[in-house]
Amino acid sequence: MINLAYLYFLYGAATLILAYRLIKLKKPSDLFSYSAILVISIAAFYLEHADIAVLISGVIIFNAIIASYGKKICYFFVLLGIIYAAVSYTAGPQFVLQSLFLGMLSGSNLIQGERHRARQNNELRRNSVQIVAGIFLILVFYFASSNIADAILFWFVIFGSLFGNYALMNKTGKASKLIHSFERSEVMLGSGARWLAIGSLATASFLTGNPVLVVFSAIFLADSFSTLFGISFKTPKLPYNHKKSLGGTTVYFLTVLVISYFFIGPLALLFAAASSLFESQPYHIDDNFDVAVVMIAIFIILFMLGIGHA
Repeated sequence: MINLAYLYFLYGAATLILAYRLIKLKKPSDLFSYSAILVISIAAFYLEHADIAVLISGVIIFNAIIASYGKKICYFFVLLGIIYAAVSYTAGPQFVLQSLFLGMLSGSNLIQGERHRARQNNELRRNSVQIVAGIFLILVFYFASSNIADAILFWFVIFGSLFGNYALMNKTGKASKLIHSFERSEVMLGSGARWLAIGSLATASFLTGNPVLVVFSAIFLADSFSTLFGISFKTPKLPYNHKKSLGGTTVYFLTVLVISYFFIGPLALLFAAASSLFESQPYHIDDNFDVAVVMIAIFIILFMLGIGHA
């Protein structure tokens, strides 16, 4: 249980942020969403459901980080987010990750950025970094305790947010040019990294142990290997999605199958098939986020049926 004084601090900070967000509304439709959050938060707070109130407070704080991306005030919200994480640590790092995940997800449509024309070698750079990040996180979640791994993922995302905010504020600086050198053509600056972070946070928020490693193998490694294969070798296009190739999808399937088998045995076939099928669909919020959600849902269903690995 979180100390009541800390709870008042978190709730007060979240309320002030919510008031700021209401004043800065860009769309009238947002008024209903933020007002609803405030009403639920007040009800939860006074009904003494401390965990719910703290969770909602965290969602508001982390939502403000995303909504203020590219502005100086974002640094202030990041500081509040760090304080929130420190205060809420007694509830568990996974609890903090849930707040961060929901805050980033709810604010994902608020991010304003610019599209750019990328150079052809961006895919190799981008996917190389994604592979390295994926291997790092898989090793962390495999060897470290759950609490330490969750904390490392939290700081991974926070430092990434700080770097991204700095790059957006200094569009002609080296940081901005560096991010541009990794981004795909005609997408918002940092969009791919944000959705990958949201997918990772969703995974670590709702799963523990080997299932986390299985999802990470898909969204970090299989996604990158399949993309690199697809742009390096010409194979027939999928009949239902001409932006995806049969070769790339096959590599995706095999990557998830081989790596996941080490963690969950024969069940790897189910997750390789499901992830490669959904990743190859023509319509996505984002392929890495969608795949993560689908795999999380399958794991939860299997757990409910008494099937699964810790």
